[in-house]
Amino acid sequence: MESGTDQRYVRCRRCHGVFEAGLPNCSRCGAAYTPSPDAPEAGSGSYAEKYMGSEFAPPPDIAPAGPPRSRSGLGLVMAIGAALVVTSLGLGALVVMGALDGPAATARPQDVVVARPATPTPVPTLPPIVAKALDQLADPMIDIHASIRTTVTVNARVTGNSQSVIENMEIDAAYGNYSGTSQTGGISQQWRLVNGTYYVRQMPNGAWKARVGFTPFIILSPLFSLTETRQIQYVGSEVKIGVQADKLESTAWWAPDAGKLSGLDVATLPINPQHTKLQLWVGSDGSPVYAIFRAWTDASDGTGTNLLDITTTYTFSNKGAVIPIPSPTMK
Repeated sequence: MESGTDQRYVRCRRCHGVFEAGLPNCSRCGAAYTPSPDAPEAGSGSYAEKYMGSEFAPPPDIAPAGPPRSRSGLGLVMAIGAALVVTSLGLGALVVMGALDGPAATARPQDVVVARPATPTPVPTLPPIVAKALDQLADPMIDIHASIRTTVTVNARVTGNSQSVIENMEIDAAYGNYSGTSQTGGISQQWRLVNGTYYVRQMPNGAWKARVGFTPFIILSPLFSLTETRQIQYVGSEVKIGVQADKLESTAWWAPDAGKLSGLDVATLPINPQHTKLQLWVGSDGSPVYAIFRAWTDASDGTGTNLLDITTTYTFSNKGAVIPIPSPTMK
């Protein structure tokens, strides 16, 4: 028998029944009561104090005490860090207020943000030959001969059948008047523009007739419709048709009339040109030597196919040597 959970009761060691202390036998199984020699005396304290060290409350594990903390540990590190932060803030404030004349901090490369310029980069200064060329091309009294050849090609994807046309023209310009011939296929014409009156006849033996209107391509000035320096750019110097010449090219500011430069009525074409480009070679005085004009339209499928291609070449000669152009004899 062993003591129970209260000082008034004991527990039978045989059947574990509980009965009142002082009875000689267990009231449940009749076993004789024998006090436990190691039973603790019942105290008057808390439940934990009563059964401390008994089989009902084994002694708790007590962790061994560690070594005493040193003052040089984490607390000291935190104290030093706080002191450094305060010191840095104080020095920074002094520098901002100008109390310390120290050099300004240099930002690291990855921290530097480069602002975009407020104004566009100026266009490079063009060489003097550009201004000379513009003066020559804009001269209303230009005196020169031009041989012009235009090739027009329309891709079969536009009309179902590929088409190609070639037109040749010879034009004399002298003191504001013009005279020339044009040939397309088997048809040839001769024309003149004298003092504002336009004359035309069929070659070789047709009679001259005065016409009210005329196509604008026969008027060369201003040649290539170049009127501003921003419309052309200087490329370099090279030999062209046996002449040392300076090469110029059109820029995005140039918006020509494709019909005037090619000598064609582009309104009659099955597709309109979308892009234009001019390459011009001029002599040392700025007078034109040779030119290539292109107007074209590309397919939108990325194949690089030209649906329309207009290429016109100009070859210039007899600068300043063209005789005055008279009105034709009317019959």
